[in-house]
Amino acid sequence: MIKLLRLYGIEWKESRRSPLWHKNLIVKLLLAFTFIYLFGMFVFLGVILDDLMIKLPFDEINYNTYKESFVLRRLNQFLLYYFLADLIMRYFMQKLPALAIQPLLHLPIPKSGLAHFLLGKSLLSPLNWGHALLFVPFIIELYSNLSFAEASSWTLAIAGVVVFNNFFLTFIKRTSEVDWRVFISMLVLLSMIIAAHWFDLIDFLALSADVFNAFFLQPITAVIPWVLALLFYGLNFYYLKSNLYLSKLSKSKRSKVTYVGAGILSRFGVVGRLAEMEFKLIWRHKRTRTVLLMTILFLGYGLLVFPVDTYQGNYLMYVLFSLMITGMFILNYGQYLLGWEGSYFDHIITRNVSFEDLYMSKFLVFIIVSAAAMLLSIPYAFFGWKILMVLFSVFLFNIGLATHVVMFFGSLNPKKIDLNAGSALNWQGVGAAQFLLVIPVMGIPLGLFGLGVLLGDETLGLIFIAVAGLIGLFGTRIWIKMLAKWLFSQRYKIAKDFRNQ
Repeated sequence: MIKLLRLYGIEWKESRRSPLWHKNLIVKLLLAFTFIYLFGMFVFLGVILDDLMIKLPFDEINYNTYKESFVLRRLNQFLLYYFLADLIMRYFMQKLPALAIQPLLHLPIPKSGLAHFLLGKSLLSPLNWGHALLFVPFIIELYSNLSFAEASSWTLAIAGVVVFNNFFLTFIKRTSEVDWRVFISMLVLLSMIIAAHWFDLIDFLALSADVFNAFFLQPITAVIPWVLALLFYGLNFYYLKSNLYLSKLSKSKRSKVTYVGAGILSRFGVVGRLAEMEFKLIWRHKRTRTVLLMTILFLGYGLLVFPVDTYQGNYLMYVLFSLMITGMFILNYGQYLLGWEGSYFDHIITRNVSFEDLYMSKFLVFIIVSAAAMLLSIPYAFFGWKILMVLFSVFLFNIGLATHVVMFFGSLNPKKIDLNAGSALNWQGVGAAQFLLVIPVMGIPLGLFGLGVLLGDETLGLIFIAVAGLIGLFGTRIWIKMLAKWLFSQRYKIAKDFRNQ
């Protein structure tokens, strides 16, 4: 245990002694304000969670029938969806814990200790502690409505499910990186779940209620999530311990990239450091900074539609404006994907960084900005909770499909761009590809929504849009690899074109 604590101390000293620790104060302050905002949102949702459950129109689950437990029973119907969404979010947002293993292997630290350290480090992810912000206020209220044993067993089980999700997702990501069949299996499983729900083969609301109700009705069942969590902890431990050898570490074909970053993204490997550099490029140059500022201005675009009586219930307009609110940066910045770096593209192709990492870093930038736009659009729920549903469905489409479409078109026939020029009346970098990409980015979601309307339900159209986005998200690595392979084959031609412009 003492050696593990020393490892945490070494990591802290490494980051604290960085020469860039005291720089980028503005970035750190912005991240701090973002964290405070998210912290407040989760706590607020946790405080009003019981009130939301009371207002849900479930007549069969009422106070007269179930007394004080009716609020919890209503919530339990949705927890299966909640934790499934948590798994999907973790897949794309939770990074595998990393450690510079090679300098430590010659020290008197057992490999099992290093494996335990990495697994314990994964529990520090904000995606784990975010659940506490949401559930703790609700749990405090729960103890006043149920017996101590019932409330404690349900709380213990929920904590176990969170820990299970953490280690299950960690194991899937580790194995899927070396075996693509794991990724395909997970995609097939998700497709089967969606199909079962779509064709009413399984009532997931009832299944969720049965599972999570059992955690407080039969307290002994609360140990099941913890048993599963320990099982996947063991699988992760065995996998890590089996690969902590110099003979395996030396098989890497590429040396370590030495780019240094000071922000939070720099802690997440090569892709994170490249994404951090991308944000610096955006903020330091006039035209890219204008694109970002225009994205912020478009957050208020919904005020032209959502509160206007003329457009009340016009979901087609909701979808169109939601595309602009959560996808404006993807469209405006991504359409010149390679053009932004036209002045130093020769340097890019000589760096010891794969094109796959390059594209993944740009994808990460799109995800972060679009997710921030989605979070800042939550107040639009004041005009109706269905507006929030539209925004979220379109957000999934934007990060799942629109990003890949834009990156593909943005890589075709790139034009060198002067980064210090303004955006107003500036047609530099504009080509046929920039006009063509509007068709799939806007046409696909509108077409999917229209298909749902033809089948008789506007909600169905929103589901089509969201599912298309989820499918695109799960295929991210496949699309990125295809783009990277294409860029690798065209790198010299593109570099020559940039030099001649």
